[in-house]
Amino acid sequence: MPFTLNVNHEDKEVDAVAVEPITYADTVNHLLNERHFAGLAYKEFIDARGAVFLWTPEEIREIVATVRNLHEELHFGPTAVLVSTDVAFGTVRMLQLLIEDLTEVRPFRVEREARAWLSTKSTV
Repeated sequence: MPFTLNVNHEDKEVDAVAVEPITYADTVNHLLNERHFAGLAYKEFIDARGAVFLWTPEEIREIVATVRNLHEELHFGPTAVLVSTDVAFGTVRMLQLLIEDLTEVRPFRVEREARAWLSTKSTV
């Protein structure tokens, strides 16, 4: 499975690891799993250094639509995505721009910076 997920209800945090090629279906499944385990509103750290995002432009629009639909049910917490390539950084940055009116998603290259940014964020 491309995503592993750990929802910590006590600290209201989600830690996820993304490996292998990540498809549109993998991404939607991750969001639905996070909703199922009641973690969408929590701060999320995704370690995607071992992942390659295989999203087409149309699939990115579909991911945005899924986030918008889920946002109608529940507020999203901030998400830091740790990446290891320029392509992954750009892909997450594109997603960031498309959903910035709903939630904060930011790509990072340094784990310490990602975790420091998340520590400044609050959840509802």
